[in-house]
Amino acid sequence: MKIEELEKLVNKHAKNSIKELDIDLQLLNESNGTKLYNKKIRKEVEDKHGVYIWCDTKNNKIVYIGMAGKIKTDGSLSKHSLQQRLIASRGKDKTTKKDISTAVFVKNFITKANIDSLKYYVFYINDNTPASYIESILLYEYYKKKDNKLPELNNSF
Repeated sequence: MKIEELEKLVNKHAKNSIKELDIDLQLLNESNGTKLYNKKIRKEVEDKHGVYIWCDTKNNKIVYIGMAGKIKTDGSLSKHSLQQRLIASRGKDKTTKKDISTAVFVKNFITKANIDSLKYYVFYINDNTPASYIESILLYEYYKKKDNKLPELNNSF
């Protein structure tokens, strides 16, 4: 499945055109790679809700589909934006029990996959559309077209 196919599904719910940025191993390998990554995300990604897709730049393969902006029980949107999500913890390391930042998570994936970088595609969603709804559509379409498989880094849906 190609990013353009998913982009068409998002467009009627998106506020702005797609935002693209490259995250490369060279940046993450710097002595202050995590800080540089976080600075880049804060500069390039708006503090808004939406969905994002990570692609392996080596072969344009979609490896992850994610979102930020859940609806709370009172109907309001959570304050957790795309910018915050792309900097936040990705869970705990099983051996050290310490939080793994997105920068470290991405660095580990890029290294393990033997690629140079990931391309991030960011879509800002209209205020009246839940990001989780758009993420579900994207994951389901991917799932159907990829013989009932999710992107490599998505654990469930």
